[in-house]
Amino acid sequence: MFSGILEFFIKIWERKPFHDSLDIWNNSKLIDLSVIGYWILLLGLLLVLSIWFLSNKKISRLLESISNNLLVVSSVIWLLGVIIYIVGFYREKLDCLSVIPRAIISSFKMFAVTNELARVPIELQENAIYMSAFSIVHFMAAFITFLFIFKMVGYKIKSSLKMLIHKWFYAKNKVVHLFWGVNEASVLLAEDIRRLHTTETIIFVDIDEECEDNTQRKATLNHITNTITIKNSEIARLDAIEAFVDHCYNGPAAFKGDNESDIFGNLHLKTIGAIVRKCSKSYFYFLSDNEAQNVAGALNLQKDRGLCSMHENKPVIYIHARRDANNEVFDHYSQYDEESHRMKIKIVDSAYLSVATLKQDERTLPVNCIKIDQSTGLVDSPFTALIVGFGRTGQEAFKFLYEYSAFIGSDMKKSPFKCYAIDERMDKIAGLIRKKMPAIGEDELTLVQATVDSEEFWENIETLIRGLNYVVIALNNDSMGLSLAVNLFKYALKYRPSSSPMLKIMVRCYDNGNEKRMTEVVNNLNKSIEGNNIEIRLYGREKDLYCCNTILSDATLTEAKEFNKVYENSELSAEEQWEKNFGEDEIIRLLNKKMSRYHAIYDINRRIAQNISNSLHSRTKMILMGFGENEQSERLRLYYGYVMSREEGTTKYKCSKEDAQLLQNIAMVEHERWIASHKLMGYTYNPENDCVQKRHKCICPWNELDEMTQSYDCNVVDTTIMMAFNKLK
Repeated sequence: MFSGILEFFIKIWERKPFHDSLDIWNNSKLIDLSVIGYWILLLGLLLVLSIWFLSNKKISRLLESISNNLLVVSSVIWLLGVIIYIVGFYREKLDCLSVIPRAIISSFKMFAVTNELARVPIELQENAIYMSAFSIVHFMAAFITFLFIFKMVGYKIKSSLKMLIHKWFYAKNKVVHLFWGVNEASVLLAEDIRRLHTTETIIFVDIDEECEDNTQRKATLNHITNTITIKNSEIARLDAIEAFVDHCYNGPAAFKGDNESDIFGNLHLKTIGAIVRKCSKSYFYFLSDNEAQNVAGALNLQKDRGLCSMHENKPVIYIHARRDANNEVFDHYSQYDEESHRMKIKIVDSAYLSVATLKQDERTLPVNCIKIDQSTGLVDSPFTALIVGFGRTGQEAFKFLYEYSAFIGSDMKKSPFKCYAIDERMDKIAGLIRKKMPAIGEDELTLVQATVDSEEFWENIETLIRGLNYVVIALNNDSMGLSLAVNLFKYALKYRPSSSPMLKIMVRCYDNGNEKRMTEVVNNLNKSIEGNNIEIRLYGREKDLYCCNTILSDATLTEAKEFNKVYENSELSAEEQWEKNFGEDEIIRLLNKKMSRYHAIYDINRRIAQNISNSLHSRTKMILMGFGENEQSERLRLYYGYVMSREEGTTKYKCSKEDAQLLQNIAMVEHERWIASHKLMGYTYNPENDCVQKRHKCICPWNELDEMTQSYDCNVVDTTIMMAFNKLK
């Protein structure tokens, strides 16, 4: 046979007539050419039938049902196989103990596409009924096996082909969002990206973190059958947003190459690397709960010179991590890096973002929980808060409450503030908290060590509940948090007078899967006492945290830039003015003043934070001045005229004495907010400013400031009113 094939190709090489070659082929009796035609016809027919079979909706639903219930279906087929083999192996001289175990083992072998037909008597092999049953059961076992394999690798194969086509024809000048790892946070963000940006490319890399630390190894059958670790529900969601999916082992976090390495090539993700390099802009996301791997992955990507040399379209990396002293160092430094080739790294802190949602929602501001004299902007009641769970979220909540409840009382001094923080691990965190905020003492922040089910805890609640204005629950456990919120709600109904100011009980929802249940409970409770002075609310829901508005477009930063432009009365665009105030030129200016680069960057970020706070605090100021949710256009127009009448560097408004006093009172509120924010950053009072020692001369009462310094607070109030007025135009 092989000699005939060889002779056939030799004749072609010698350019003999083709019919001679066919004669040689036929004479070698390899195969009849007419048979080839029959086989081609049969294969074509089978192909058409297969396409019809797979495209039929009923068949597709059946296959999907089988795929989703592989365990049940395969168990039934296995039992049928046991019965088939028991019948086939049975002999009069054999007992059950010798037949059944062999039948069980042989039935398992069916799924490996093998059989034990040789052990079946010849009489049964010639029995049409038995052999039909035998063949059908083995076919079903083989079908289930291949369905299982295709379920694991088919999705990856399909996605790989789609990515290749995208790379060749569609990748150029696209915006790419590359997610390293698949979890609820990344899928939620990807869904929001697709909702807002229908043409942008979304790619997920499924990372197998449990394999050996060897990114250079070659793919084997074992690797192929272990490629997809994504759940069916996640696959359906990724399909719905038309995301590409690939797989790699370990991911960038385990990469150990040098600064010249091609990370995508080393991770066997060359197609994704090509797509990224063709795009106009790319964003990388590490949003897993493993902070160490997120940070390591981001820093290792900095080693890829190909990515870092992309100049204007250099990727921006977002990592899920805490906004603590360690991470803020490289977060801040990546924004002002001396080495221009490095990529920017931005921190996504779920604790910080969950509290940021409270700042952005007018209904959850502390100003709604106190009695206000809106003719003067002064408050008639103290503010008392309770925080249960003083971890990352609890501490962020304290910063929010301390800064946003800095009001002026009728005595023209800061109104009393008191917060009780309760945590079962307070003995391990209290020392650092006190050292980080030395200007905030026991009179304003009381730290209590207790568990939520202890007698001490509920004794404190019984004492505090009558005067509470705000409760934040951050226990990192949805069931425990909701249960505590409901119990506090009942306690408040029982013990708080009806004349008390509003009490808001804020409970964080950590797990997206618990949101519906928690929302139902909260809504039912609020409806049951509608119009009362108690309200329970959810905050920190994943769908609110992981969205474009929060992470990518960063709405708060966008508004802060606009606030800064109006404050500076600049003719430049908001972006240009922001770059002028906080860009590399400002770094150079501070360095020329003999300030270290570390402290220069720290001071710029401090000022950026103040612009963000000024913008977010605008609603509090407007509520204190008596402007409700729907701004009163005529009154706002009047106040706009007042702020335009004030001379620069003074605190004097050309208006009635009452209105001038109101505006000055709000400027005093801004001063107290500024003091509160700096105390939270660790600043203390000193006659001389010192950025290194965190000392500032303006941490003092309003009436001790000179008029020029007081006018800066008036500038913030004026900008707030101008921003509100501009929105009405």
